[in-house]
Amino acid sequence: MSAVLQYGATNGTDFSLTVLKARIALLATAIGGPDYTSEIEPPPYKLGDDCLACLKDLKRWFKLVDDQQKRWDVAMAVAEYRILTDDLLPILIDWENKCSLASKLAKNNPEHEEFRNKAYYDKIAMNCLQLLVLMTWPLIITEQSSSNQITLYSEVKKHQLIYKKAILSMENGKVLRAAIRLALGVIKIDRLSRTPRDNMVLKLVLNFFRNVIAIEPGEFTINTKRSIPSKGISSIDTLPPNVFMDDISLNTVTFSFHKNKVFGLLLTLANSLSKEFDQDFINIPLLEIMFFLTKDVNQSLLFPQRPGRKPHPGQANANGNISTNNVVTSAGFELSKLLQKEHQMKKNVIKHTSARHSRFGGLLSIQTPDKNRLTVSGSQALVDENIALQKLDDSKKWNKRITQKRESVATEGLPNSLLNSQTGKAIFFTESNGKHFKTFINNFIDSGFNILLHSVTNSFTTEQDRMVTLEQVEYLLFFAWFINYQLLRCKMDSSTKLNQVSEALREVSFILVSSLLRNAYDLKNWIVTHAGMIAFNELLNLVTYTKGSEEDSDDIEFIVSRLFSDERIQLLSNLPKIGSKHSLQFMKSCIELTHSVLKVLEQYSDDKTLVVEGKSRRRKNINISEDDISKLIEEENVDRDEALDILTSNFRGVEVNFQKVQSNYMTELVVETYINFLKRFRELDDDSIKKVFSFFHRVFVQVKEQSLLFRFDLIILLREMLSSDGLSRMSRSRKYVSQFSDYFLTRLKKRLKKSPAWFVGLLFPPLHNSEVGFYQKYGEYNVLNNESLYASSISQFKPIPDEEALPPSILQDMKYGILVSTLLDDGKVELLDQLLKHIAHTLDIFKSWLSINVNTGRETTNPPNEFFTLTGTLSNDPLFRDKDYRALLSLVGYTIPDKINQPCFLGGAIEIPDLTTSYELIKKYLSTPFETPNGLPSSSYLVRIRSRKENLLNGEQDGWEGNDNYDYTDPHIIPDDQNVSEGDETYFKDLDNNVSEKLKGVKLSKGIARSKKKEKKRGKKRAYRNNLSTFDNEDGQQPHSTKERHSVFSKEFISDSEDDEDLMNPIFFENETYMRWLLDKNNGQLTEDRYAQFAKFAAERMANGGVTTGDYTNLFGGSVPSISDIRAAETSSFAPDKSLISLASHVASEMYAADAENNTELSDDDINTEPKDTLGSPQLSDSTNDPQSDDDNRKVLKRRKLEESEVDKEDEDEDEDEGEDEDEDEDEDEDEDEEAFLFPVKKSKVILGESDGDDE
Repeated sequence: MSAVLQYGATNGTDFSLTVLKARIALLATAIGGPDYTSEIEPPPYKLGDDCLACLKDLKRWFKLVDDQQKRWDVAMAVAEYRILTDDLLPILIDWENKCSLASKLAKNNPEHEEFRNKAYYDKIAMNCLQLLVLMTWPLIITEQSSSNQITLYSEVKKHQLIYKKAILSMENGKVLRAAIRLALGVIKIDRLSRTPRDNMVLKLVLNFFRNVIAIEPGEFTINTKRSIPSKGISSIDTLPPNVFMDDISLNTVTFSFHKNKVFGLLLTLANSLSKEFDQDFINIPLLEIMFFLTKDVNQSLLFPQRPGRKPHPGQANANGNISTNNVVTSAGFELSKLLQKEHQMKKNVIKHTSARHSRFGGLLSIQTPDKNRLTVSGSQALVDENIALQKLDDSKKWNKRITQKRESVATEGLPNSLLNSQTGKAIFFTESNGKHFKTFINNFIDSGFNILLHSVTNSFTTEQDRMVTLEQVEYLLFFAWFINYQLLRCKMDSSTKLNQVSEALREVSFILVSSLLRNAYDLKNWIVTHAGMIAFNELLNLVTYTKGSEEDSDDIEFIVSRLFSDERIQLLSNLPKIGSKHSLQFMKSCIELTHSVLKVLEQYSDDKTLVVEGKSRRRKNINISEDDISKLIEEENVDRDEALDILTSNFRGVEVNFQKVQSNYMTELVVETYINFLKRFRELDDDSIKKVFSFFHRVFVQVKEQSLLFRFDLIILLREMLSSDGLSRMSRSRKYVSQFSDYFLTRLKKRLKKSPAWFVGLLFPPLHNSEVGFYQKYGEYNVLNNESLYASSISQFKPIPDEEALPPSILQDMKYGILVSTLLDDGKVELLDQLLKHIAHTLDIFKSWLSINVNTGRETTNPPNEFFTLTGTLSNDPLFRDKDYRALLSLVGYTIPDKINQPCFLGGAIEIPDLTTSYELIKKYLSTPFETPNGLPSSSYLVRIRSRKENLLNGEQDGWEGNDNYDYTDPHIIPDDQNVSEGDETYFKDLDNNVSEKLKGVKLSKGIARSKKKEKKRGKKRAYRNNLSTFDNEDGQQPHSTKERHSVFSKEFISDSEDDEDLMNPIFFENETYMRWLLDKNNGQLTEDRYAQFAKFAAERMANGGVTTGDYTNLFGGSVPSISDIRAAETSSFAPDKSLISLASHVASEMYAADAENNTELSDDDINTEPKDTLGSPQLSDSTNDPQSDDDNRKVLKRRKLEESEVDKEDEDEDEDEGEDEDEDEDEDEDEDEEAFLFPVKKSKVILGESDGDDE
């Protein structure tokens, strides 16, 4: 049944194709044909009655079938019935003849009328041109191509070659004149009067010219998965009958374009692109025409050879040609290469062929250990053992793995011949056509190159994301080809200037080139990467050549500084590392680019310091005065906006260290690329070989990384190049190989004598272990390694909000708590114990020394320094490596070492009370957990600065100092201990889980309540969030992170409960009222003594249920007022005073100090709070209050609700005024952050969470 269905489907397809061909045949007949009734020979072409309608129907068939259904059936049918050659071309040529005749008659007789029905014939000509464009459009095969297109590709391609020959040869290409006449009809119209249809006519004409140039023989490989077997296939097999390469070559195209004035039209459009024409319609077609005209042309062949610089006959250059003067056709060029090959083969035959009587005894047989025999014939094997081994190797059968080429571009529909000018398949011209082509190129550069490049660059810059691969390659190679041509032109003719290509040095142009190169490298689009390297290399050559002119030195220095930013230097050093995996031409581009980069940077390192654009830095708190702005406006002659942009720029200048940049190229991968490239030395020209050995000399002599070149494969390669079958003795590059080989072997012999381990090391890659690798490279131990190492820099404290308002004692207490808690979190208890023992021992010595000095009258003499070393199982590494531990030592007063060989000691000049305070604080936080005000781990208040040595070890060898200028309060800078993506992902997963449980009715533990105030726009104060999802673990567990120890904040679901509020102690709020009353009375200022008295007063009230027994007249300026009198006297809003909140942290600490002095132990029933959890959120006790205070509790709760509603109302009013004064809003945000940071611990349930605000 399936076979029947398949046959029916096939039969249906064949039937539809038969119908389609029948329709096309009818249209071909109805269009017209030769008029055999005429007596003219050959018979003229006569149009059919419905010719115009038939042409329109034919266009509809192309659109309906070929375009919409991804089939080429219409193209095949049209080719089968020869519509282009038998109908379209005769119609256009006849129309051109009539128009030309009418134009000549009009010149002689101005009153002469145009030929009859000209408008009708003009429409027919326009439709014919549209069909020509459709039938000659370049064929593209990609992975999305249908099986029909794959099947018909080679046949349609052959028919297009027939079209190209007919267009160029029929009446000397007069159809090109017809296309030009259609364009001239539009050019005559004023620019303002042209319609979009008129502009499309110009684009249509240019697309026709582009198609004619771009038609080439079909490729053997269609794409990566569907390929045509190329075994036994030559270029002749891809050509149709009666079509030869000379018929469709660029030489023939140049002849037809020159004869029919196509070059003149192209120059006119390019020169007037920005004045007389709409750039958006014709700039890209003009770029494509110039690209296809020049892509296969080697620029050096357009200039005569210098005398005395002819290549040697034994050395093939990159073009495979010796002299071009006698080459007339491409067939002659192929013949010359074959003759050279034959000559070389004859030499080898004569050399290795033995005489008649020397063949006896020419059989060599070797028995292997496994009883097998290897036999080599020929007397040469007896004379030279290398020949015998080579014959044995040649007899082996290699089963090499077939790998896909990196630069496979078929998936993009690109031809494999895009870089023909680099592969030695360059096109050659006859003498006359070469002159015409060169004249056209010179005129184009002089009049239109800058204009066209400017237009195309602006177009691609605005639509860079939509550039397809072919457009990127066209732009880059167009850019590179004309720069290279102009450089050669300037070298040959001193009167020629580089101003004609100055647009290439415009910042927008080279930024686009660099951007395309960067994006292609990141996306692994190797064909664009290859083209980008060629363009960037030519740009560097242009800059180097222009550097010689003194008047442009400042501009060139600016361009170089923009070309070599830090990221671009890193990209350029990465390109040669991947070159060994690519083709020969890719490696050649990598080597040429590397040579140019090092050459330019080395010139600036010798002449002057090169300052380039460094890494972006976030600049904060920039103070710019009006004088600075006015001075910059006068000096630089810029407006105010530009001056502000310059003064507030986020970029900084960085001096390039050439030695560090050069060291980035001294890697195994780069050397591998050079050696693989050199292995193809028979295909290389002298300049390429010279550049390779120039790099080897740089590695071996200048940088002295000799171990990179001590390789067995390089030794064999040098031997092969200097052998009789290697480089010719007449080759100019042989002397470079010989000189380097002598020096290389001399150094290798010395290294082998000094370190015999290199006999084994030559066979294997270098070792990357620091100590072993150093010894392998330099043959000695790194004795300076331990003595010269710098110790790690100490951890720094992040700025604390309201830090200036805190007393020094509180600030010092927090710093000790942060450092000790961080070390405890890291499990470094033993380090802290030894530090306490040393401080206690030092205190005893200092006190004894002080008592002795007092008795002897020498109170001013300081005791000797006490040196500190770690004992037991601990080494001294923490004294040099542990940044947090070193910060704690520095905070105590120790002199910490800067280098590893320096001691750590406690100076005798330190005051005993200060040392005692440090001892007590460390001991305090060893037993009492430190609670951070922001609820995060203690390490969140520390910044670990990377030292210079650490930067070098982590690869920052590009000439700048890592993160010296970073603002560590910048929310975009991630702390060392924070995994952003993983932590944030866990945060949102936990948040979603809590929300889902809440919706299901599950009772959750309390979170941190949020303010009901509307969210304000935080701007730069927002914390950076990377919400990229992470993959779940296979075992179903969530990934671990620091966030797992934290409760989850929610901005929508607040788990407050009215029942829980009954547990809060009203005495705490009464103490707040007393504090607010005291601050109002003293204008918001209290002395240290009064703070201590109030702390004792508050603690006493909390312990005795609101009753005080002490004397506090000095605190209140009289008797203690009752709470009811204070509340009755309050006339302000019920909202809590912010100054009270900002000072509550200090009061709380003083309360604890007062409790310790009074030795008063508070029970859980007296204080209805518990210690904070790991986030610092207050957890209320489940114990109940005194039953006698129930009435007071209800009153306090009612008052508290009223306060919260008033706060919300005020906050909403503030939000309404937010747009009027943004500065005030930012100040309020900072106040809120300070409130959250300094709010008293263990006291309140509802706080403003700083982390919540940042996360939003």
